Amino acid sequence: MRILLLLNDTVLTSKILHHFSPFACVFELFKDASTVFDAIYKKSYDVVILSIEAPDFEALELTKQIRENKIRVPIILISKFLDFEYLKVGYESGCSDYLKEPFELEELRYRILQSARHCHFDTDENIIYLKNKFVYDLNKYRLSKNNLVISLTSKENQIIQYLVKNICRSCAVEEIAEILSDEKFVNSTTVRMHIKRIRDKCGSNLIESKKGLGYHICRDKPE
Repeated sequence: MRILLLLNDTVLTSKILHHFSPFACVFELFKDASTVFDAIYKKSYDVVILSIEAPDFEALELTKQIRENKIRVPIILISKFLDFEYLKVGYESGCSDYLKEPFELEELRYRILQSARHCHFDTDENIIYLKNKFVYDLNKYRLSKNNLVISLTSKENQIIQYLVKNICRSCAVEEIAEILSDEKFVNSTTVRMHIKRIRDKCGSNLIESKKGLGYHICRDKPE
């Protein structure tokens, strides 16, 4: 599980990292809100945890911005404020959960698990806007560009759908091969063959690759 963490309390940050060390969690630490928004477009996170204490962190505005751009990653806000008004504003901003300090670290773990369990990538219309003017319809499982539908085979569509659902995250060749397991003798060569055929139809700027990591598709970043 990949978790983005932006806190103004270094002691609490250290305690969280220590408590979660036995579990399969990777924490990425951030110091300011501006880099968080950029990171969410480049990577796929299971949960985002933000502190609302420091004004320069602008966690509430960041939460609003994330939701306005149709990013449905679970957001847990952490705060020392006990006033109900802060909790109300937090939920109105779009947070998934609100945790008041002090709290047990094991409680945080269960809240993370609960939030991640209900996580899904979605937009109001299930239309995903991708880089370079590509659009994917999650309801109709249809890829288009400039309002023209791109004809894909079942296997090609499976790959596109999987990469869209794991938007901005690099998916290893072996990982992609697993979703094609109903195909006989599927291996890395088979996956690369399908991706080559997709690129022949769509060009090389839809599915990108990172050496040693795999393939990914990125969403369109709003101006």
